[in-house]
Amino acid sequence: MPSRGAEARDAAMLLVFGLRPRLRPENEPDYKALLERFRVDAEFRAVVESIADGLGLLILGAGPFGLALGPQEGSVFALKLADYKSNLSVEDRLLHGLVHLAIAAYCYPTAVSLDDEAAVQRVSVLSLERYLRDACERLSRRFGDADPRDDQPELEQAWRIYHRRNATRDTGDGRRSPKSTQGIIGYALEVLTEQGFLRRVSEAEGGLFQALARYRIQVRELAAHEGYRVLVGAGRPEGREPVAAGGAGRPQAASAPVAEANGNIPDPHDPVGAVPS
Repeated sequence: MPSRGAEARDAAMLLVFGLRPRLRPENEPDYKALLERFRVDAEFRAVVESIADGLGLLILGAGPFGLALGPQEGSVFALKLADYKSNLSVEDRLLHGLVHLAIAAYCYPTAVSLDDEAAVQRVSVLSLERYLRDACERLSRRFGDADPRDDQPELEQAWRIYHRRNATRDTGDGRRSPKSTQGIIGYALEVLTEQGFLRRVSEAEGGLFQALARYRIQVRELAAHEGYRVLVGAGRPEGREPVAAGGAGRPQAASAPVAEANGNIPDPHDPVGAVPS
């Protein structure tokens, strides 16, 4: 039996592996062994959970993809807005937050999809632009097309701003403008790829990405968010049931870093509880 000090060291090592979301256990024998120990050894799992809690981390899940972690509210591990993208205007911050909600809603529009470990979910820049543009059109028809007001809930401000923002802008060199909605979507998808939540598949449709298991687990923590549910409802094809208000049938982490269901949208730097690598 390992000494208490050795067990704490091993627990800390597993958390270090988990903080590197692009690392895969099959490529790291020590990571794979510690992950299996976490799964079968209740005492070791308790040590890992205690150290994680002391560090301000949430353990969201564990599997062949590795150890999925998220920051508690106020954690030093939470990605800062300046680390996500510097010099964002208020409007652009709202749009980036809306896009992250839309990626989650597009990839996992139902409780069944959140529970399906075998399903392959893919999203492209152009498909998400169409999806979000259509959702904004539906919301506009439902609530009217008035200019956004400062006293409106952030989600309502965001979709109204998106509805008015051009999908593309001429940059003169053929690149996507970072101010266009396609530019914002492309940036958000690249950030999620860098964080180990998505994998780039091809350049089709402006960039095609596949959602990884770690992202599905993170989105489960977002399923109770009002903005996520609004987009699922506004953007889903006919016949697809949205995620229920309680999420996908799993308890929410008590301090999961997502806003309450009050019409606000999460900051784009922490769309689904991401931990920087």
